[in-house]
Amino acid sequence: MVLIRKQDGSGYQLLIQPQLRDYSQDYEMAATCYMNRIVEQEILRAPDQYLWLHRRFKTRLRGRLSLYMLYM
Repeated sequence: MVLIRKQDGSGYQLLIQPQLRDYSQDYEMAATCYMNRIVEQEILRAPDQYLWLHRRFKTRLRGRLSLYMLYM
């Protein structure tokens, strides 16, 4: 399921995709690659609307600025 803002600002387009197929439940790496491809495909529908909220790099070496405070 993906929500894409309409260009005129009047709301969103809701896209509901079919159930995922060929998802590996036995191999973690294959499952991860598969999901990353799906996420990438959906981001490419409207890349300007993509927002990543996960703080992957929470800790830094002593004395280094936070990666998340650099752009505030």
